[in-house]
Amino acid sequence: MTETSVPEAQAPGATVDGEMSPGTGSRGQALLLAVRGLCVDRPDGTPLLVDVELELRAGEVVALFGASGAGKSTLTTALHEPESLRARGFVVRAGPGLVATGVGIVPQRGALFDHLSAADNIALALRNAEPPMAADEAAVRAWIARVDLPPTWAARGHAVAHVSGGEAQRLAVARTLAGGRKILLLDEPSVGLDPLRVGLLAATLRAQIAAGGAAALVVTHDLGFAAALADRFLYMDPATRRPVVLPVPPARSPGEVAAVEQALALEVRERLSRETAHSHTPVRAGWGAHLRVMLAERLAPFVTAARVLAAVPAALRRPRDFVEVARVTLGQALWRPAPFFAVVSLLVGCTLLYIFHRALGGGGLPVRADRVFSLIGSMHVLALAPPLSAILFAATSGSAIAAWLGGMSLTRQTAALRGLGISEPRYLWLPAWLVLALSYLVLAAVFTAGMVAGGVAYLQLYAAEAGDAWALVTADLVDPPAERAVFRTRAVVLIVIYALGIASDAVAKGTQEKASAESVTAAMVRSVMACTLWVVAVELVSLLVVYGARGD
Repeated sequence: MTETSVPEAQAPGATVDGEMSPGTGSRGQALLLAVRGLCVDRPDGTPLLVDVELELRAGEVVALFGASGAGKSTLTTALHEPESLRARGFVVRAGPGLVATGVGIVPQRGALFDHLSAADNIALALRNAEPPMAADEAAVRAWIARVDLPPTWAARGHAVAHVSGGEAQRLAVARTLAGGRKILLLDEPSVGLDPLRVGLLAATLRAQIAAGGAAALVVTHDLGFAAALADRFLYMDPATRRPVVLPVPPARSPGEVAAVEQALALEVRERLSRETAHSHTPVRAGWGAHLRVMLAERLAPFVTAARVLAAVPAALRRPRDFVEVARVTLGQALWRPAPFFAVVSLLVGCTLLYIFHRALGGGGLPVRADRVFSLIGSMHVLALAPPLSAILFAATSGSAIAAWLGGMSLTRQTAALRGLGISEPRYLWLPAWLVLALSYLVLAAVFTAGMVAGGVAYLQLYAAEAGDAWALVTADLVDPPAERAVFRTRAVVLIVIYALGIASDAVAKGTQEKASAESVTAAMVRSVMACTLWVVAVELVSLLVVYGARGD
């Protein structure tokens, strides 16, 4: 977007009845964000934000206070990603406004991408800036040095799991600025930090915002942090449902910070004491809303698959991004469960032939072993390998990827990703979906081979009189007779269907917005249950189709 100008006659910081005037800001500074008439209604129709007006200029930091539930986080979300609010049922409206540069979000504790090292977090932002910038070690080292982090982190070997809270915030700010974002939305950046680190973080943020010609809106309850950092102070007023200006001048020197903090405390406490309960009475959603939610959940896997396929051209232009996520997915979806699939399939193949042998050859129907196993052939493998491997895959690999993607949403890593202008379908969904589907094809082959190996081992150990064990167990897999060829075709088609279906369902449920750890667990369970149900349904329908076509 292009920048716009504001008439010079507008007085910096002017207010009307305590509310922000359209011309707030410092004269002569580039206007980065201008919002007019922003309104947000809750899903039940009650207003949450009404006619919000906000401006941010280059080099400016604005602190936003308010009680819990007043709409602070909703405001930043409406500025950053209004579509996510609409997807959750909120109504977002705005008058003529402008976002002149990219908006980046720095969530609590930084929301560093945990599948990448500290250096790779910076490199990802550099590669996806507009225009893309060099992401070599020298460029990464320069950004790490700007926020006073150890230079050894530039070697791309420092895991973000070992980063402290203050370091995470500084690294997240560097990542956001490296991605070309000029507007920073910071959510409680000082949470969990001791007073000394709070001061260091405020100084670092102030310096980087000024040096990069950026601006910041900081949502915080930490008055001392705000006093050391901000140029203006706003309070989310629940009565008017919009931010109002607090008449507290900013600190002009470190010695004034304590006085500003004290003035802020008086203002905030006075407003909190005047507030009455502004809670709204939720309106029960009608059956139509429930029906829409249910329909959206049922269609989510198909929508996900469509968006994934649409993202292929963009992914081809950024292969490094694809490899980063594909490597993580491959480890969770293929390498970790592969030994489990091999052991289980071996036991299943051996156990099934034992049951058949005992039931037919050693029970009330004494049939010769060679006749028993020539009749069975590979039919037990063709019948059971697809559904058993699919259900196991959904319970292991599918749930693991759903949990990983859900965890990224819960820790707001996906919000930070969008804040860098990186498309989720292109960066996350496509590699996760494709690797999941391919992993199932490989593990289905492993499961089939394991069943064959288990069957061969049983015949060689306990039914040597049956003859060539390998030929008996693989007959319908390698060269089936005409009357059984349809079952091999059915098994292949089912495996392809299960690969695409499980991948789509796991990614769809994993990428839905998560608000708690329980919602992540629920998504995993729903994915496994849904996949199990439709796998069983597909098995039954396919058998009806096959036997109906044969006229049996």
